[in-house]
Amino acid sequence: MVLDRRRFLAFSLAGVGSLAVVPRARAQLPGPFFATATTEYAAAFTTASNGDLWPSCWADDDELYAANGDGQGFGEEPMADIVVNRISGTPETGLSGQRLATGDAICRVYADSARYNRKPTGMLAVDGNGDGRDELYLAVQDLRKSPSDKAFDDAPNATVVRSDDYGRTWHAPAQPMFSDHVFTTIMFLDFGRSQENARVLGPEDAGFAYAYGLDHNWRQSYSGTVPSPTALHLARVPRAAVQDRSAWRFYAGTGPDGAPRWSPAVEDRVPVLRDERRLYTDLIGQGRKNLTVISQGGVVYNAPLRRFIYTSWSEYTFEFYEAPTPWGPWRWFLSKDFGAQPWFGGPGRVHYEPTPSGHEVPKVDRAPQAAGCPGPKNGGYACTAPSKFVSADGTRMWLQSNWFLGVACGAPNYGFSVRRFDVAPRALGFAGAPTPPDNLARAPGAVVIEKSAHFGRGDYLNNGVRQESEDSFDGSRKPLDFWGYLWDRAYVVGRVVYTTGRMFTDGGWFAADLTVQVRQGGRWVPVAGQTVAPAYPYTASAGEHRSYTFTFEPVRADGVRIVGVPGGTATFTSIAELEVYSG
Repeated sequence: MVLDRRRFLAFSLAGVGSLAVVPRARAQLPGPFFATATTEYAAAFTTASNGDLWPSCWADDDELYAANGDGQGFGEEPMADIVVNRISGTPETGLSGQRLATGDAICRVYADSARYNRKPTGMLAVDGNGDGRDELYLAVQDLRKSPSDKAFDDAPNATVVRSDDYGRTWHAPAQPMFSDHVFTTIMFLDFGRSQENARVLGPEDAGFAYAYGLDHNWRQSYSGTVPSPTALHLARVPRAAVQDRSAWRFYAGTGPDGAPRWSPAVEDRVPVLRDERRLYTDLIGQGRKNLTVISQGGVVYNAPLRRFIYTSWSEYTFEFYEAPTPWGPWRWFLSKDFGAQPWFGGPGRVHYEPTPSGHEVPKVDRAPQAAGCPGPKNGGYACTAPSKFVSADGTRMWLQSNWFLGVACGAPNYGFSVRRFDVAPRALGFAGAPTPPDNLARAPGAVVIEKSAHFGRGDYLNNGVRQESEDSFDGSRKPLDFWGYLWDRAYVVGRVVYTTGRMFTDGGWFAADLTVQVRQGGRWVPVAGQTVAPAYPYTASAGEHRSYTFTFEPVRADGVRIVGVPGGTATFTSIAELEVYSG
Protein backbone atom coordinates (compact mmCIF):
# COMPACT_ATOMS: atom_id res chain seq x y z
CA MET A 1 0.00 0.00 0.00
CA VAL A 2 1.35 3.44 -0.96
CA LEU A 3 0.48 6.32 1.37
CA ASP A 4 0.90 10.06 1.07
CA ARG A 5 3.46 11.18 3.69
CA ARG A 6 1.34 14.10 4.97
CA ARG A 7 -1.68 11.88 5.43
CA PHE A 8 0.39 9.21 7.20
CA LEU A 9 1.97 11.79 9.52
CA ALA A 10 -1.43 13.19 10.46
CA PHE A 11 -2.65 9.65 11.15
CA SER A 12 0.42 8.90 13.26
CA LEU A 13 0.03 12.03 15.35
CA ALA A 14 -3.62 11.31 16.01
CA GLY A 15 -3.70 7.56 16.71
CA VAL A 16 39.73 3.94 31.27
CA GLY A 17 42.77 4.18 32.52
CA SER A 18 45.00 6.07 34.93
CA LEU A 19 45.67 9.80 34.83
CA ALA A 20 48.88 9.62 32.82
CA VAL A 21 50.14 12.92 31.40
CA VAL A 22 48.59 13.54 27.99
CA PRO A 23 51.07 13.81 25.11
CA ARG A 24 52.13 17.08 23.53
CA ALA A 25 52.72 15.57 20.10
CA ARG A 26 50.11 16.00 17.37
CA ALA A 27 50.69 12.64 15.70
CA GLN A 28 47.61 11.37 13.87
CA LEU A 29 46.08 8.10 15.02
CA PRO A 30 46.04 5.28 12.46
CA GLY A 31 42.28 5.10 12.83
CA PRO A 32 39.40 6.59 14.81
CA PHE A 33 39.77 6.61 18.59
CA PHE A 34 36.11 5.70 19.15
CA ALA A 35 34.83 2.56 17.45
CA THR A 36 31.23 3.47 18.28
CA ALA A 37 29.47 6.55 19.60
CA THR A 38 25.79 7.23 19.96
CA THR A 39 23.35 9.45 21.80
CA GLU A 40 19.62 9.13 22.31
CA TYR A 41 16.98 10.58 20.02
CA ALA A 42 15.47 12.68 22.82
CA ALA A 43 16.02 13.76 26.41
CA ALA A 44 15.83 10.81 28.79
CA PHE A 45 15.69 12.79 32.05
CA THR A 46 14.08 16.20 32.54
CA THR A 47 13.90 18.45 35.58
CA ALA A 48 11.49 20.97 37.05
CA SER A 49 13.30 23.87 35.40
CA ASN A 50 12.83 26.39 32.63
CA GLY A 51 15.45 27.95 30.37
CA ASP A 52 18.11 27.16 27.80
CA LEU A 53 21.91 26.91 27.30
CA TRP A 54 22.94 25.63 30.79
CA PRO A 55 26.77 25.77 30.72
CA SER A 56 27.96 24.18 33.96
CA CYS A 57 30.88 23.42 36.28
CA TRP A 58 31.51 20.88 39.05
CA ALA A 59 32.73 22.52 42.26
CA ASP A 60 34.62 21.26 45.30
CA ASP A 61 31.37 21.05 47.31
CA ASP A 62 30.30 18.27 44.89
CA GLU A 63 27.52 20.40 43.44
CA LEU A 64 26.98 21.22 39.79
CA TYR A 65 26.48 24.92 39.05
CA ALA A 66 24.75 25.88 35.82
CA ALA A 67 23.53 29.10 34.22
CA ASN A 68 20.54 29.32 31.92
CA GLY A 69 19.32 31.95 29.50
CA ASP A 70 15.75 33.23 29.04
CA GLY A 71 13.81 31.39 31.72
CA GLN A 72 13.13 30.89 35.40
CA GLY A 73 15.85 28.33 36.03
CA PHE A 74 14.97 26.17 39.03
CA GLY A 75 12.25 28.25 40.63
CA GLU A 76 8.91 29.98 40.20
CA GLU A 77 10.26 33.53 40.34
CA PRO A 78 9.94 35.81 37.28
CA MET A 79 11.86 34.92 34.15
CA ALA A 80 15.21 36.55 33.43
CA ASP A 81 17.64 36.64 30.54
CA ILE A 82 20.28 34.99 32.75
CA VAL A 83 19.96 32.82 35.89
CA VAL A 84 22.52 30.93 38.00
CA ASN A 85 21.45 27.64 39.60
CA ARG A 86 22.84 24.93 41.85
CA ILE A 87 22.02 21.35 40.75
CA SER A 88 22.31 18.37 43.09
CA GLY A 89 22.42 14.67 42.30
CA THR A 90 23.02 12.71 39.11
CA PRO A 91 20.76 11.37 36.37
CA GLU A 92 20.95 7.93 37.98
CA THR A 93 20.03 9.15 41.49
CA GLY A 94 17.78 12.04 40.52
CA LEU A 95 18.40 15.74 39.89
CA SER A 96 17.09 18.75 41.79
CA GLY A 97 18.02 22.40 41.62
CA GLN A 98 17.87 25.80 43.29
CA ARG A 99 17.89 29.25 41.71
CA LEU A 100 20.66 31.47 43.15
CA ALA A 101 20.97 34.76 41.23
CA THR A 102 19.53 36.52 38.19
CA GLY A 103 19.89 39.46 35.82
CA ASP A 104 21.69 42.58 37.00
CA ALA A 105 22.84 40.81 40.15
CA ILE A 106 25.11 38.75 37.89
CA CYS A 107 26.23 41.12 35.17
CA ARG A 108 25.24 44.21 33.22
CA VAL A 109 24.65 44.41 29.47
CA TYR A 110 27.69 46.21 28.02
CA ALA A 111 26.20 46.91 24.59
CA ASP A 112 23.03 48.85 23.80
CA SER A 113 20.47 47.17 26.06
CA ALA A 114 17.69 47.98 23.59
CA ARG A 115 19.35 45.68 21.06
CA TYR A 116 21.32 43.20 23.20
CA ASN A 117 20.84 41.09 26.30
CA ARG A 118 22.96 38.69 28.39
CA LYS A 119 23.60 35.04 27.67
CA PRO A 120 25.76 32.54 29.61
CA THR A 121 28.33 30.61 27.55
CA GLY A 122 30.72 28.86 29.97
CA MET A 123 31.38 28.13 33.66
CA LEU A 124 34.46 27.29 35.74
CA ALA A 125 34.96 26.19 39.37
CA VAL A 126 38.52 26.45 40.69
CA ASP A 127 40.37 27.56 43.84
CA GLY A 128 42.52 30.28 42.35
CA ASN A 129 43.24 32.26 45.53
CA GLY A 130 44.27 29.25 47.63
CA ASP A 131 41.69 29.72 50.40
CA GLY A 132 40.50 26.12 50.15
CA ARG A 133 37.19 27.03 48.50
CA ASP A 134 36.36 27.23 44.83
CA GLU A 135 35.53 30.48 43.13
CA LEU A 136 32.92 30.23 40.38
CA TYR A 137 33.49 32.00 37.09
CA LEU A 138 30.77 32.58 34.52
CA ALA A 139 31.40 33.72 30.94
CA VAL A 140 28.64 36.04 29.72
CA GLN A 141 28.17 37.56 26.28
CA ASP A 142 26.07 40.36 24.86
CA LEU A 143 23.81 38.69 22.30
CA ARG A 144 21.60 40.47 19.76
CA LYS A 145 17.89 40.46 20.60
CA SER A 146 16.43 43.02 18.16
CA PRO A 147 15.35 43.71 15.52
CA SER A 148 13.72 40.31 15.29
CA ASP A 149 15.22 39.45 11.90
CA LYS A 150 18.71 39.76 13.44
CA ALA A 151 17.95 38.25 16.85
CA PHE A 152 20.63 35.90 18.18
CA ASP A 153 22.83 36.65 15.16
CA ASP A 154 25.84 38.48 16.63
CA ALA A 155 27.75 38.69 19.92
CA PRO A 156 29.95 41.80 20.13
CA ASN A 157 31.16 41.58 23.75
CA ALA A 158 31.99 39.06 26.46
CA THR A 159 33.24 39.12 30.01
CA VAL A 160 33.86 36.79 32.95
CA VAL A 161 32.13 37.36 36.30
CA ARG A 162 33.18 35.83 39.61
CA SER A 163 31.40 34.47 42.68
CA ASP A 164 33.20 33.85 45.98
CA ASP A 165 30.15 32.36 47.73
CA TYR A 166 29.07 29.56 45.39
CA GLY A 167 26.87 31.56 43.08
CA ARG A 168 24.88 33.81 45.41
CA THR A 169 26.66 37.09 44.65
CA TRP A 170 28.79 38.07 41.66
CA HIS A 171 31.55 40.53 40.80
CA ALA A 172 31.77 41.86 37.23
CA PRO A 173 34.43 43.97 35.48
CA ALA A 174 33.46 47.54 34.66
CA GLN A 175 34.15 46.95 30.97
CA PRO A 176 33.87 43.83 28.79
CA MET A 177 37.01 41.72 28.67
CA PHE A 178 36.52 40.87 24.98
CA SER A 179 34.95 43.03 22.29
CA ASP A 180 34.72 43.64 18.52
CA HIS A 181 33.16 40.17 18.06
CA VAL A 182 36.51 38.48 18.83
CA PHE A 183 36.56 35.51 21.25
CA THR A 184 33.12 36.56 22.51
CA THR A 185 31.64 33.06 22.96
CA ILE A 186 33.76 31.62 25.79
CA MET A 187 33.52 27.98 26.89
CA PHE A 188 35.75 26.87 29.80
CA LEU A 189 37.35 23.45 29.49
CA ASP A 190 35.70 21.13 32.02
CA PHE A 191 38.49 19.26 33.83
CA GLY A 192 36.26 17.64 36.43
CA ARG A 193 35.57 18.49 40.05
CA SER A 194 37.40 21.70 40.95
CA GLN A 195 39.44 21.20 37.75
CA GLU A 196 41.28 18.35 39.45
CA ASN A 197 42.08 16.49 36.24
CA ALA A 198 44.09 19.38 34.80
CA ARG A 199 47.08 17.66 36.38
CA VAL A 200 47.19 15.36 33.35
CA LEU A 201 48.80 18.27 31.49
CA GLY A 202 51.84 18.11 33.74
CA PRO A 203 53.19 20.72 36.17
CA GLU A 204 54.08 23.19 33.42
CA ASP A 205 50.55 23.46 32.02
CA ALA A 206 48.26 22.39 34.89
CA GLY A 207 48.10 25.70 36.75
CA PHE A 208 45.94 27.43 34.15
CA ALA A 209 42.25 27.68 33.36
CA TYR A 210 41.63 26.82 29.72
CA ALA A 211 38.88 28.38 27.63
CA TYR A 212 37.69 27.87 24.06
CA GLY A 213 36.27 30.76 22.09
CA LEU A 214 34.29 31.54 18.95
CA ASP A 215 34.42 34.78 17.01
CA HIS A 216 31.41 36.73 15.73
CA ASN A 217 28.55 34.68 17.15
CA TRP A 218 27.53 31.73 19.33
CA ARG A 219 26.26 29.82 16.29
CA GLN A 220 25.48 30.45 12.65
CA SER A 221 24.50 34.04 11.86
CA TYR A 222 21.43 33.41 9.76
CA SER A 223 20.97 37.07 8.81
CA GLY A 224 24.59 37.46 7.76
CA THR A 225 25.05 40.33 10.22
CA VAL A 226 28.49 38.88 11.01
CA PRO A 227 30.33 35.85 9.56
CA SER A 228 29.25 32.51 10.98
CA PRO A 229 31.87 30.84 13.19
CA THR A 230 33.75 27.99 11.53
CA ALA A 231 36.82 27.90 13.81
CA LEU A 232 37.38 26.98 17.45
CA HIS A 233 40.10 28.93 19.31
CA LEU A 234 41.83 28.23 22.63
CA ALA A 235 43.24 30.43 25.39
CA ARG A 236 44.53 29.96 28.91
CA VAL A 237 44.97 32.15 31.97
CA PRO A 238 46.51 31.57 35.43
CA ARG A 239 43.85 30.35 37.85
CA ALA A 240 44.45 33.33 40.15
CA ALA A 241 43.95 35.86 37.33
CA VAL A 242 40.90 34.72 35.39
CA GLN A 243 39.37 38.22 35.34
CA ASP A 244 42.66 39.91 34.38
CA ARG A 245 42.41 40.29 30.62
CA SER A 246 46.13 41.10 30.32
CA ALA A 247 46.98 37.67 31.77
CA TRP A 248 45.20 35.72 29.01
CA ARG A 249 47.33 33.91 26.45
CA PHE A 250 46.06 32.59 23.13
CA TYR A 251 47.02 29.40 21.34
CA ALA A 252 49.27 30.38 18.43
CA GLY A 253 50.20 27.01 17.00
CA THR A 254 52.89 24.54 18.00
CA GLY A 255 56.65 24.54 17.90
CA PRO A 256 58.91 21.92 16.26
CA ASP A 257 58.62 19.72 19.35
CA GLY A 258 54.82 19.74 19.21
CA ALA A 259 54.54 21.97 22.29
CA PRO A 260 51.85 24.68 22.11
CA ARG A 261 52.88 28.30 21.71
CA TRP A 262 50.94 30.97 23.63
CA SER A 263 50.69 34.66 22.71
CA PRO A 264 49.36 37.64 24.69
CA ALA A 265 48.00 39.08 21.43
CA VAL A 266 44.56 37.80 20.44
CA GLU A 267 45.50 38.63 16.85
CA ASP A 268 48.05 35.80 16.95
CA ARG A 269 45.46 33.13 17.71
CA VAL A 270 45.40 30.03 15.51
CA PRO A 271 42.35 27.74 15.44
CA VAL A 272 42.68 24.37 17.14
CA LEU A 273 39.78 23.20 14.96
CA ARG A 274 38.34 24.47 11.71
CA ASP A 275 35.28 22.89 10.10
CA GLU A 276 33.64 24.68 7.18
CA ARG A 277 31.11 21.99 6.32
CA ARG A 278 27.62 23.09 5.33
CA LEU A 279 24.67 20.81 6.03
CA TYR A 280 21.13 20.77 4.66
CA THR A 281 21.98 22.71 1.52
CA ASP A 282 18.73 21.78 -0.25
CA LEU A 283 15.44 21.70 1.67
CA ILE A 284 12.15 20.40 0.31
CA GLY A 285 10.09 22.98 2.20
CA GLN A 286 10.77 26.04 4.32
CA GLY A 287 13.44 26.13 6.99
CA ARG A 288 17.01 27.05 7.72
CA LYS A 289 19.63 25.59 5.42
CA ASN A 290 23.36 25.76 4.60
CA LEU A 291 24.02 25.01 8.25
CA THR A 292 27.43 25.53 9.86
CA VAL A 293 28.63 23.09 12.52
CA ILE A 294 30.87 25.04 14.92
CA SER A 295 28.73 26.46 17.73
CA GLN A 296 28.52 27.15 21.46
CA GLY A 297 28.63 23.83 23.25
CA GLY A 298 31.25 22.52 25.64
CA VAL A 299 34.60 20.76 25.92
CA VAL A 300 34.96 18.09 28.59
CA TYR A 301 37.96 15.99 29.55
CA ASN A 302 36.88 12.37 29.81
CA ALA A 303 39.45 11.29 32.40
CA PRO A 304 38.95 7.49 32.28
CA LEU A 305 39.48 7.52 28.50
CA ARG A 306 42.04 10.36 28.55
CA ARG A 307 40.16 12.14 25.77
CA PHE A 308 38.94 15.68 25.21
CA ILE A 309 35.46 15.88 23.67
CA TYR A 310 33.91 18.96 22.03
CA THR A 311 30.11 18.78 21.78
CA SER A 312 28.85 21.11 19.06
CA TRP A 313 25.70 21.29 16.92
CA SER A 314 23.99 22.67 13.86
CA GLU A 315 20.33 23.57 13.63
CA TYR A 316 19.35 19.95 12.96
CA THR A 317 22.32 17.88 14.14
CA PHE A 318 24.76 17.24 16.99
CA GLU A 319 28.41 17.38 15.86
CA PHE A 320 31.05 15.84 18.14
CA TYR A 321 34.87 15.97 18.02
CA GLU A 322 37.66 14.35 20.07
CA ALA A 323 41.35 15.04 20.71
CA PRO A 324 44.25 13.73 22.84
CA THR A 325 45.19 17.23 24.08
CA PRO A 326 43.34 20.53 24.53
CA TRP A 327 45.04 21.88 21.38
CA GLY A 328 44.40 18.81 19.26
CA PRO A 329 44.58 17.29 16.80
CA TRP A 330 40.77 17.41 16.80
CA ARG A 331 38.77 14.79 14.89
CA TRP A 332 35.09 14.78 14.04
CA PHE A 333 33.66 11.43 15.19
CA LEU A 334 29.87 11.67 15.37
CA SER A 335 26.97 13.43 13.72
CA LYS A 336 23.55 12.73 15.19
CA ASP A 337 21.03 13.89 12.59
CA PHE A 338 17.49 14.70 13.78
CA GLY A 339 16.21 16.01 10.46
CA ALA A 340 14.58 19.35 9.78
CA GLN A 341 11.91 20.59 12.18
CA PRO A 342 9.20 20.12 13.28
CA TRP A 343 10.35 17.49 15.75
CA PHE A 344 8.32 15.42 18.20
CA GLY A 345 8.60 16.76 21.71
CA GLY A 346 8.43 15.19 25.12
CA PRO A 347 5.42 14.78 27.39
CA GLY A 348 3.51 17.84 28.50
CA ARG A 349 1.37 20.81 27.45
CA VAL A 350 2.90 24.16 26.62
CA HIS A 351 1.97 27.81 26.95
CA TYR A 352 4.24 30.75 26.23
CA GLU A 353 5.34 33.55 28.53
CA PRO A 354 7.32 36.69 27.64
CA THR A 355 10.86 37.15 28.95
CA PRO A 356 12.34 40.46 30.13
CA SER A 357 14.01 40.76 26.73
CA GLY A 358 10.66 40.63 24.97
CA HIS A 359 11.03 37.11 23.56
CA GLU A 360 8.50 34.40 24.30
CA VAL A 361 9.61 31.06 25.71
CA PRO A 362 7.56 27.95 26.44
CA LYS A 363 6.33 27.06 29.91
CA VAL A 364 5.61 23.35 30.29
CA ASP A 365 2.72 21.88 32.25
CA ARG A 366 3.76 18.26 32.80
CA ALA A 367 1.34 15.69 31.41
CA PRO A 368 1.48 12.25 29.81
CA GLN A 369 2.77 12.01 26.27
CA ALA A 370 0.08 12.99 23.77
CA ALA A 371 -1.85 9.96 22.58
CA GLY A 372 -0.54 8.73 19.24
CA CYS A 373 2.49 11.01 19.23
CA PRO A 374 5.38 9.08 17.66
CA GLY A 375 7.95 10.96 19.72
CA PRO A 376 9.73 11.95 21.65
CA LYS A 377 12.46 12.88 19.14
CA ASN A 378 14.34 16.14 19.26
CA GLY A 379 17.78 17.62 18.85
CA GLY A 380 18.80 20.90 20.41
CA TYR A 381 21.46 23.50 20.95
CA ALA A 382 24.32 24.43 23.30
CA CYS A 383 25.27 20.78 23.94
CA THR A 384 27.40 20.05 27.02
CA ALA A 385 28.49 16.84 28.74
CA PRO A 386 29.08 17.70 32.43
CA SER A 387 32.13 15.91 33.84
CA LYS A 388 30.20 15.08 37.02
CA PHE A 389 28.07 12.66 35.01
CA VAL A 390 30.91 10.74 33.31
CA SER A 391 30.89 7.06 34.28
CA ALA A 392 33.83 5.42 36.06
CA ASP A 393 35.00 3.77 32.83
CA GLY A 394 34.27 6.83 30.68
CA THR A 395 32.02 5.00 28.23
CA ARG A 396 28.81 6.69 29.40
CA MET A 397 28.23 10.41 29.58
CA TRP A 398 25.05 12.46 29.82
CA LEU A 399 24.43 15.12 27.19
CA GLN A 400 22.58 18.33 28.06
CA SER A 401 20.88 20.23 25.23
CA ASN A 402 17.71 22.28 24.75
CA TRP A 403 15.20 23.07 22.06
CA PHE A 404 11.75 24.61 21.81
CA LEU A 405 10.86 25.48 18.21
CA GLY A 406 8.88 23.46 15.68
CA VAL A 407 6.89 21.16 17.96
CA ALA A 408 4.92 18.58 15.96
CA CYS A 409 3.33 17.23 19.13
CA GLY A 410 4.11 16.93 22.82
CA ALA A 411 6.20 19.49 24.70
CA PRO A 412 9.49 21.16 23.79
CA ASN A 413 12.67 20.32 25.65
CA TYR A 414 13.19 23.69 27.35
CA GLY A 415 14.91 23.13 30.69
CA PHE A 416 17.88 21.30 32.18
CA SER A 417 17.57 17.84 30.66
CA VAL A 418 19.98 15.08 29.73
CA ARG A 419 20.18 12.11 27.42
CA ARG A 420 22.65 9.21 27.37
CA PHE A 421 25.81 9.68 25.32
CA ASP A 422 27.71 6.40 24.97
CA VAL A 423 31.14 5.79 23.44
CA ALA A 424 33.37 2.75 23.02
CA PRO A 425 37.09 3.03 22.26
CA ARG A 426 38.40 0.96 19.40
CA ALA A 427 39.28 -2.55 20.57
CA LEU A 428 42.32 -4.39 19.28
CA GLY A 429 40.70 -7.79 19.53
CA PHE A 430 39.03 -9.80 16.76
CA ALA A 431 35.74 -11.48 17.62
CA GLY A 432 36.27 -14.15 15.00
CA ALA A 433 33.60 -15.80 12.87
CA PRO A 434 30.46 -16.59 14.88
CA THR A 435 28.13 -19.45 14.03
CA PRO A 436 26.39 -18.47 10.75
CA PRO A 437 22.84 -18.22 12.23
CA ASP A 438 24.04 -15.54 14.68
CA ASN A 439 22.61 -12.17 13.66
CA LEU A 440 25.47 -9.73 14.24
CA ALA A 441 22.97 -6.88 14.28
CA ARG A 442 22.17 -8.11 17.78
CA ALA A 443 25.76 -8.60 18.92
CA PRO A 444 26.61 -6.95 22.26
CA GLY A 445 27.45 -3.30 21.74
CA ALA A 446 26.04 -3.07 18.19
CA VAL A 447 25.20 0.57 17.42
CA VAL A 448 22.58 1.48 14.81
CA ILE A 449 23.66 4.13 12.30
CA GLU A 450 21.55 6.01 9.79
CA LYS A 451 21.44 9.32 7.94
CA SER A 452 18.35 10.27 9.92
CA ALA A 453 15.56 8.31 11.62
CA HIS A 454 12.32 10.18 11.05
CA PHE A 455 10.55 8.87 14.16
CA GLY A 456 13.62 8.12 16.27
CA ARG A 457 13.07 4.37 16.11
CA GLY A 458 16.52 3.02 15.35
CA ASP A 459 15.63 0.08 17.58
CA TYR A 460 13.35 -1.24 14.82
CA LEU A 461 16.37 -2.29 12.74
CA ASN A 462 17.46 -5.15 15.00
CA ASN A 463 14.47 -6.11 17.15
CA GLY A 464 13.44 -9.09 15.01
CA VAL A 465 10.10 -7.60 13.91
CA ARG A 466 9.70 -7.29 10.12
CA GLN A 467 6.28 -5.60 10.13
CA GLU A 468 7.35 -2.25 11.61
CA SER A 469 8.61 0.76 9.69
CA GLU A 470 11.09 3.57 10.15
CA ASP A 471 12.13 5.95 7.38
CA SER A 472 14.75 8.59 6.65
CA PHE A 473 12.50 11.50 5.70
CA ASP A 474 14.38 14.58 6.98
CA GLY A 475 13.07 17.51 4.94
CA SER A 476 16.08 17.62 2.62
CA ARG A 477 16.95 16.47 -0.87
CA LYS A 478 19.86 14.18 -0.12
CA PRO A 479 22.07 12.39 -2.63
CA LEU A 480 22.74 9.30 -0.48
CA ASP A 481 21.01 7.35 2.26
CA PHE A 482 22.18 4.50 4.50
CA TRP A 483 21.25 2.11 7.31
CA GLY A 484 23.70 -0.04 9.24
CA TYR A 485 25.67 -0.93 12.36
CA LEU A 486 29.01 -0.30 14.04
CA TRP A 487 30.80 -2.56 16.54
CA ASP A 488 33.70 -1.93 18.91
CA ARG A 489 35.60 -4.88 17.39
CA ALA A 490 35.84 -6.62 14.02
CA TYR A 491 33.60 -9.46 12.85
CA VAL A 492 33.53 -11.49 9.66
CA VAL A 493 30.48 -10.48 7.62
CA GLY A 494 29.27 -12.00 4.36
CA ARG A 495 25.49 -11.58 4.18
CA VAL A 496 23.00 -8.79 4.85
CA VAL A 497 19.20 -9.08 4.79
CA TYR A 498 17.32 -5.81 4.23
CA THR A 499 13.57 -5.75 4.92
CA THR A 500 11.75 -2.70 3.60
CA GLY A 501 9.28 -0.56 5.53
CA ARG A 502 6.32 1.46 4.23
CA MET A 503 6.17 2.95 0.75
CA PHE A 504 4.89 6.49 0.21
CA THR A 505 3.96 8.56 -2.81
CA ASP A 506 7.07 10.71 -2.32
CA GLY A 507 9.64 8.12 -1.23
CA GLY A 508 10.48 5.03 0.77
CA TRP A 509 12.66 3.13 -1.72
CA PHE A 510 16.19 3.28 -3.10
CA ALA A 511 16.35 4.77 -6.60
CA ALA A 512 19.84 3.62 -7.65
CA ASP A 513 23.21 2.12 -6.66
CA LEU A 514 22.08 0.11 -3.62
CA THR A 515 25.14 -1.65 -2.27
CA VAL A 516 26.74 -2.98 0.89
CA GLN A 517 29.77 -1.27 2.40
CA VAL A 518 31.96 -2.30 5.34
CA ARG A 519 34.11 -0.18 7.64
CA GLN A 520 37.82 -1.01 7.78
CA GLY A 521 40.41 1.24 9.41
CA GLY A 522 37.79 3.95 9.86
CA ARG A 523 36.92 4.06 6.12
CA TRP A 524 33.85 2.77 4.30
CA VAL A 525 34.63 0.51 1.35
CA PRO A 526 32.35 -1.50 -0.99
CA VAL A 527 32.23 -5.28 -0.61
CA ALA A 528 33.42 -7.59 -3.38
CA GLY A 529 31.29 -10.09 -5.31
CA GLN A 530 27.92 -8.68 -4.22
CA THR A 531 24.70 -10.34 -5.40
CA VAL A 532 21.13 -9.63 -4.27
CA ALA A 533 18.07 -11.86 -4.34
CA PRO A 534 15.46 -11.11 -5.37
CA ALA A 535 16.68 -8.35 -7.67
CA TYR A 536 15.97 -4.93 -6.21
CA PRO A 537 13.69 -2.92 -8.60
CA TYR A 538 14.67 0.69 -7.63
CA THR A 539 11.03 1.86 -7.56
CA ALA A 540 8.12 1.76 -5.12
CA SER A 541 7.54 -1.76 -6.44
CA ALA A 542 10.29 -2.81 -4.00
CA GLY A 543 7.22 -3.27 -1.83
CA GLU A 544 6.47 -3.08 1.86
CA HIS A 545 8.01 -5.51 4.37
CA ARG A 546 9.79 -7.40 1.63
CA SER A 547 13.24 -8.89 2.28
CA TYR A 548 16.28 -8.63 -0.01
CA THR A 549 19.36 -10.74 0.70
CA PHE A 550 22.81 -9.39 -0.21
CA THR A 551 25.66 -11.92 -0.29
CA PHE A 552 29.31 -11.06 -0.87
CA GLU A 553 32.82 -12.29 -0.21
CA PRO A 554 33.22 -12.61 3.58
CA VAL A 555 35.29 -9.79 4.98
CA ARG A 556 36.54 -8.71 8.40
CA ALA A 557 35.10 -5.33 9.43
CA ASP A 558 33.84 -3.36 12.43
CA GLY A 559 30.88 -1.84 10.60
CA VAL A 560 28.43 -2.61 7.81
CA ARG A 561 25.76 -0.61 6.04
CA ILE A 562 23.52 -0.59 2.98
CA VAL A 563 23.89 2.64 1.04
CA GLY A 564 22.37 4.07 -2.12
CA VAL A 565 20.48 6.90 -3.78
CA PRO A 566 17.14 7.53 -2.04
CA GLY A 567 14.01 7.59 -4.17
CA GLY A 568 10.93 9.76 -4.59
CA THR A 569 10.49 13.51 -4.70
CA ALA A 570 11.29 13.65 -0.95
CA THR A 571 14.42 11.47 -1.37
CA PHE A 572 14.08 9.03 1.53
CA THR A 573 14.01 5.30 2.16
CA SER A 574 12.21 3.06 4.63
CA ILE A 575 13.27 0.03 6.63
CA ALA A 576 11.80 -2.57 8.97
CA GLU A 577 14.82 -4.77 9.74
CA LEU A 578 18.49 -5.11 8.83
CA GLU A 579 20.10 -8.47 9.62
CA VAL A 580 23.83 -9.20 9.34
CA TYR A 581 25.44 -12.65 9.15
CA SER A 582 28.93 -13.97 8.66
CA GLY A 583 27.96 -15.96 5.61
